[in-house]
Amino acid sequence: MSKHITRYVPGFFAAVVGLTCLGSVGDAQNRTEVTIADTGVTPENLTSGRDGTVYFGSMAKGTIYRAAPGAARAEPWILASVTGLTNVLGGLADDRTNTLWVCQNATGGRGGAPVVGQTALRSFDLTSGAPKGTYPFPPNAGICNDIAVAADGTAYVSESFRGRIHRLRPGASQLEVWVADQQLDVIDGLALLADGGVYANNFSSGKLYRISVNADGSAGAVVPIETSLPFVRPDGLRAVGPRTLIQAEQQGRVAELTIDGSRASVRVVREGLPRASGVTVIGDSAFVLVDMSRAVVVPYRPRERATPPIAPPTKAEQEILDLSREKWRWMSEKKADTLAALFHDKAVFVHMGGSWGKSQEVEIIRNGGIHYKHAEIFESSARIIDSTAIVLSRIRLDAVVGGNEVTNPFMVTEVYVREKGAWKLASLSFTRLLGQ
Repeated sequence: MSKHITRYVPGFFAAVVGLTCLGSVGDAQNRTEVTIADTGVTPENLTSGRDGTVYFGSMAKGTIYRAAPGAARAEPWILASVTGLTNVLGGLADDRTNTLWVCQNATGGRGGAPVVGQTALRSFDLTSGAPKGTYPFPPNAGICNDIAVAADGTAYVSESFRGRIHRLRPGASQLEVWVADQQLDVIDGLALLADGGVYANNFSSGKLYRISVNADGSAGAVVPIETSLPFVRPDGLRAVGPRTLIQAEQQGRVAELTIDGSRASVRVVREGLPRASGVTVIGDSAFVLVDMSRAVVVPYRPRERATPPIAPPTKAEQEILDLSREKWRWMSEKKADTLAALFHDKAVFVHMGGSWGKSQEVEIIRNGGIHYKHAEIFESSARIIDSTAIVLSRIRLDAVVGGNEVTNPFMVTEVYVREKGAWKLASLSFTRLLGQ
């Protein structure tokens, strides 16, 4: 985020996880930098497609510039004079939906200068550049800064200087405020990881946060992430693996962030990059926007490779996933009677300390022998086979067992059977994950 962009304020990422790191390795290796065939552009961020195409937006001119795969020069592509684009900050190429998402902002409004344009999320055809949609921010909004897109097509958009994240659901005609929190006051980069969380950094405070997505799509708590190294003016943020982010910091650094619960291990990829404000990954290279003028190519091999985006769950799979999440809440709240109705009479429960049936499990929950305080779900999937559903979840469980508080990483297997039109839990097994 450039501090001087505040003059444009009228009032003030598949996840597509890892789409940008699936590009052509050869194309990346043939380029040492990508410049822009224009002057006075002032790009604030950049993005890339799977084929290695690099896209820049212009804060000063509004135009979108595109460098073809392997090309070292970006040419004007989506013209501000034709589309009405103004003050473009974040952009995200979404190959799955053939969409280029763009954050545009109104200019003027200070010292009597007329307001030009509007602050909005916009979308364009990734192949032709033709406009697809315009989604205005609320009146007196801050800055539309960055975009991340979930596997189901939901777009999340950061609003700097208002501490808000907006959401655009698939097929929706307008944005809605998804979360507003003072911790996010100068929110900048956005990305999504395989744990289902939306990750955001704060340019001013240097903090990183995760906001979980509840079963009904609403926002969970804004949780600070403890980092092994401090950040200074963190800006562009992208997902490069199931648990891994790459971040540009305007202090001149690009770093890899590996998330483990509420902590992040930081590995410096390169320092000495003047005013690094954006980053995208193509093959084994990171393209870093420096000096708000050009992208330099930095060799980079993520510790973990991004997995291709999986298809969103079917309606039936989502139903069982929602039920599984509700079950964890009921266990946390010790709702023994509600759980007794969910558990099949012949259910089997497998714990680290033994296995038993329904009646014993219900009584253990009711009497507090085991208090399932909180299950942090990192990833979860469902598979339905006829009238049987299998749910696999990677979690970290905070529990009180026999009066002692313990935390363990588990892979949990749940088996549900459909009986008289309702799902019943027939098996719940905990497998502790070693080395985590």
